[in-house]
Amino acid sequence: MGKKLILLLFVLFLILIPFFPWSARAQELSPEEEQEFADAKLALEAARKAQAERYALEPFRKAQDLLVKANDARNLKDPVRFTQASRLARAYAELAKTIAELKSEEEKLAAANEELRKTKAEIERLKKSH
Repeated sequence: MGKKLILLLFVLFLILIPFFPWSARAQELSPEEEQEFADAKLALEAARKAQAERYALEPFRKAQDLLVKANDARNLKDPVRFTQASRLARAYAELAKTIAELKSEEEKLAAANEELRKTKAEIERLKKSH
């Protein structure tokens, strides 16, 4: 009988843990943690403006997914998961923005090189005709 009572109390304790205010899962989020989330959202918007959806889709989507996970953790009041997901979302958004900017610049360089090639060809053509 004693073992059953101890087991019953242990199970009851496990069930009630999430409702205790000292539980790690029920902590309020600090302003600093909320700022991490806001920074991640801003980084994602900057990536969007840099056309990351076109040039860096994979890290852009990963950042979006992580923001969803951060928001889910916010609803669960889980500051550890919230902060981790927010920080990772920001990092992926910044990566997507950097890749997008690089690829955009590469396209511009390729277009400029093509224009230069055409101009040189035109100069050579004009030289031969005179």
